Amino acid sequence: MRATPFDLVFAELAAEQFPLIAEALRQNDVDPMQRDRFVLLEPVGRLLRSIVPDAAGADALEAHVLLLHHAYLHWAGGSWVYQVSERALRSAITNKRIASDLRRSSLYLQLPELRVWGSPNADAPAEPLDGMFVSGTAVPGEIAVLGIFGLRPDRPGFSAVGLQGHADADDASGGEIEVAAAREDGTAAFGPMLTGGTAAGLYSVANPGELLLLTSRLLTLLDSAASP
Repeated sequence: MRATPFDLVFAELAAEQFPLIAEALRQNDVDPMQRDRFVLLEPVGRLLRSIVPDAAGADALEAHVLLLHHAYLHWAGGSWVYQVSERALRSAITNKRIASDLRRSSLYLQLPELRVWGSPNADAPAEPLDGMFVSGTAVPGEIAVLGIFGLRPDRPGFSAVGLQGHADADDASGGEIEVAAAREDGTAAFGPMLTGGTAAGLYSVANPGELLLLTSRLLTLLDSAASP
């Protein structure tokens, strides 16, 4: 199994620092899914000061908060990684079923390498989507997703896109989703946006809504088409 973002960034930090965060959550009676309260804990603030560059702005700080929160939930939930097979990915692209219920409190969906691409922001070039951290939130039926782009051995970091939303629990076979996933040009979701992408069998996520939609479709397949 290839390394995950958690392995690369938090493997050593987690063993030393995350038990301290767990104890602070217990002592202060804080639900770990409540990010606004999580970030105010003393060991969380201390850890952030050690990993956030001194010159980082507000956006960079928020990105580190998102990553740290997802990483902690991943650790606390048992560090479950689901390796999505090529077959499961193809099913998620074509299957219209969506869901926002999780088999675990937190998990990482690791996609096949170099199969799904997207731009973390409008001005950035397309990068491969390695996978998504997925966890519950304090809102029933809602999931939090952190997509990890551009993860590769020769790069010291990666790009991340975070969002929250849910599939319609009353119509799990429909296309309702809280974050708009329709493309401005009217093309189908997940259609390749890279030159030669169709011939190469690639897919693209064009916006955060498509990232949430892909996650919600994959969650319906975990029992049968992805391996933990």
